[in-house]
Amino acid sequence: MMRVLVAWIGLSVVCYGQVELSDSPRSGAVVLAPLFTSDYQALWCNPANLGFVPETITFTLGSPMEYGEYITQRHWSIGAGELGASIASDALRTDQLRSIVLQVGTERFSLEDKRQLANQFAGRGIAFNIDALLLGVAYQSSGWGGIALSVRDRMSAEFRLNSVLSRIAFLGRLDSYFDSTALNWQGDTVGYARQPKRYSELFDSSRITMSWLRDYAIGYGVRLVSGSGLQLYGGVTLRLIEGYILLDGRIDNRTITAYSAISPYFNVNYGKATTPSLRPGSGLLPVGSGYGADVGFTVELNNTWRAALAMLDIGSVYWDGNVFTVLDTVLNGMITTGFSSFNIFAEAQNITGEGGYFKWSGLRGVRRQLPTRLRLALSRAIGIERDIGVEATIPLEPTAPGAPPFYVTLGTRYWINAQLIVSAGIRLGTIAGWALPLAIQLSLWDGRWELGISSQDVASLILPKRPVLSAAVALARFHF
Repeated sequence: MMRVLVAWIGLSVVCYGQVELSDSPRSGAVVLAPLFTSDYQALWCNPANLGFVPETITFTLGSPMEYGEYITQRHWSIGAGELGASIASDALRTDQLRSIVLQVGTERFSLEDKRQLANQFAGRGIAFNIDALLLGVAYQSSGWGGIALSVRDRMSAEFRLNSVLSRIAFLGRLDSYFDSTALNWQGDTVGYARQPKRYSELFDSSRITMSWLRDYAIGYGVRLVSGSGLQLYGGVTLRLIEGYILLDGRIDNRTITAYSAISPYFNVNYGKATTPSLRPGSGLLPVGSGYGADVGFTVELNNTWRAALAMLDIGSVYWDGNVFTVLDTVLNGMITTGFSSFNIFAEAQNITGEGGYFKWSGLRGVRRQLPTRLRLALSRAIGIERDIGVEATIPLEPTAPGAPPFYVTLGTRYWINAQLIVSAGIRLGTIAGWALPLAIQLSLWDGRWELGISSQDVASLILPKRPVLSAAVALARFHF
């Protein structure tokens, strides 16, 4: 694991394949979330919705002969252990992605396989994210608004290889860049380039980002205006942030910038390099800290039209533990013949060694912006049961680690009955070009227990070549 992390920033200094596979581990709101997501889950998409007043929704009126159908929205909400994860690639098939995720790809690549994969990854890449809610609590009142607290982990990585890096990753010293060979003192065959080039020249237009952040969030939302068919809500979220992993490298116009700050838990080896920001220890200690904020508004007109605007992740993280930067050096002298299977945890070690291929320099610290983005949404209610609408995500810090692309979602939310909600839509602009998000949310015990599952792209379940795997689950959401 330690050398894999070095691999991501050292050999791969790749990527601009950003992706927004999920904005949180919500299992019931994969579409139109800024408009309808409430309680502590509103902390991640629109804090204004904390101001929603709990009420009883009537689906079918009762009669002397039968019970009516109602759902009671409750004041308190608590949840734990909600998890969402997605991985997508425009270079691989679904079965290849599954081999990476499950680490079941034991078949060794032939030389022809390596060449084919090098071509597949040229100008393409892979991205993943994981969101985990450790704990969330919210109270929504009937008059003064709502307040919520949560602890949430989020990890994301996006990277893209240019054609040269793709060839070297899969072919190693067999690539044409290494035009000479020799034996070292151990008897290993080493590939050399008689005219070696710098990383900045070889891997131009490549980038990698990877981050692991933990948010301690508190949010407040309130109804600002009520009357004449108009309801206006506003809210704000404040976050204290701890950082455990930062990998942020890019090469633009033959200029390389790359930073690494990784918790001592991973025991990453940087060779002989030292840093003034050394963080001693062996536990999962944070190596960065910062602050963030969200601001949002939701307006409802005549119980029919609803619009939302939210600006998320305003702020930055200062990384001051185990901070290193990669210096621009020439690439020469490689023993490995590149990746030979989809077991990247084993294969990456063959390329990175113990940090000897790269020159590292320590830093006191580096500041990185959060992936600030704007979310806009508009919907129309069709009766009590159905809402249709559109939403858009606009990145405001497109170079920040974990920043999404611009994408648009057309979707619907449908109450099958008082216990079951289905949300679905089509999303345009993801790393795979498009996606079909789907969520199923079930309420039991008169709405006291809520559980759900979702996927950011169910198309991968029916299209074998679809390069996306995504799932989220929430089994412990309670309301009282």
